[in-house]
Amino acid sequence: MKIASQVLFWLGIVCIPLAWLIWYVGPQLELARYVMADIADPAIKAALQEAHAERLGLWVGVWPVTLLVLSSILERKA
Repeated sequence: MKIASQVLFWLGIVCIPLAWLIWYVGPQLELARYVMADIADPAIKAALQEAHAERLGLWVGVWPVTLLVLSSILERKA
C-alpha cells in the first residue's frame, strides 16, 4: 500500500506540468483530425483546435487532484 501511495503521489505531481504542456501544445496535436479535416475555414478550424486543447488540458488538469487524494487515502489506510 505504501508503494501504491507513493506512485499515485508522483503521478499526480507529474500530471501538473503535463496539463500545462497539453494546453500549450494542444492546438498543434490535432487529436480529432478526422473531424477537423472537413472544416475549410482556417479561422474556425484554429478556434476549434484551441478550444479542444483547452478542454483536453482541463481534463488532464483534473488528474493531479484525483491522484493526490487517492494517494492520501491509501497512505492513511496503510
